[in-house]
Amino acid sequence: MSLPEPQANLITCSFRGDLDVCRMLCESVDRFVPETIPHSLYVPRADIPLFADLASDRRTIGAQEDLLPRWFVKLPLPSPEWRRRLHLPRRNMYVTPYSPLVRGWIAQQIMKIAATACASAEITVHVDSDNNFIRPLRLEHLARDGQVRIYRNPEMVDLETHRVWQEAAGRLLGLPSSRYYGAEYIDQLVVWRRSVIQRMIARIAQVSGRDWRVALARTPHFAEYVLYGVFADQVLGLEEAGLVAEPFSLSHARWGDEFDGAEGVQAFIDALRPEHVATLIQSTMSTSMAERQAIFEKIAARAAVQDQEAGRWTPSASR
Repeated sequence: MSLPEPQANLITCSFRGDLDVCRMLCESVDRFVPETIPHSLYVPRADIPLFADLASDRRTIGAQEDLLPRWFVKLPLPSPEWRRRLHLPRRNMYVTPYSPLVRGWIAQQIMKIAATACASAEITVHVDSDNNFIRPLRLEHLARDGQVRIYRNPEMVDLETHRVWQEAAGRLLGLPSSRYYGAEYIDQLVVWRRSVIQRMIARIAQVSGRDWRVALARTPHFAEYVLYGVFADQVLGLEEAGLVAEPFSLSHARWGDEFDGAEGVQAFIDALRPEHVATLIQSTMSTSMAERQAIFEKIAARAAVQDQEAGRWTPSASR
């Protein structure tokens, strides 16, 4: 018997340094994502006025601080410009009474988990600011017959950081020690199931004997997507978790390496695949906002052609 399809929501954690790319993301959400899928945008409380005009009937702007317990205290740091000049961390730093200094990257992962655990929808799509939707997002991209998608790539990534993340996941979840649990879970557009997250944080609390947020704050190196994937795979099992594994990404991404002129841009556009519903150009790349917008428009146009050839309706890519 098929379960009813869960409903979905989008979650983005951003900050003033990514305001321009986040604005592009929101425009693409309004263009390609059904209005029945709400979008929750979380930014530092001090940045809310900068993002306020992005609020709408489907998009709420919330404070990231509300996703953390009160004992997470943000250290005062200068503006992004002065952080660059002084070679200070791009992200915030936090102090807690229960852990060493917590990096902003770790705090943001705790925020994502907390936001999912209390979300109103069973399906959460985590979409970073530097993504852009380039074709219509459909519920069947996220779930089928009540089974929610999990990105699960069986090809091992031979990087030390990935091994550290896998090892940390096993330790937090009380599994036999391993530096690789059989799959990779890092992706740019990640789909989570709320009930799985709720069971995951209960498991972390049980294994650690303390609040799950304390356990994560005390873990200097972990990856939330690996933690979720290892829990679903190794603790619950995908069938019990109500998940279906897919080895392909929903986002066409460009990380790190700058584009090699017009030919490099065209090669990136030509590499778009029919399963990609979004594309990402890393926010730290030197590509200007105008160049990003032009690339996104060209990719959206290519996606429209692919969908028309496949017999799928798509809104005009030239709006």
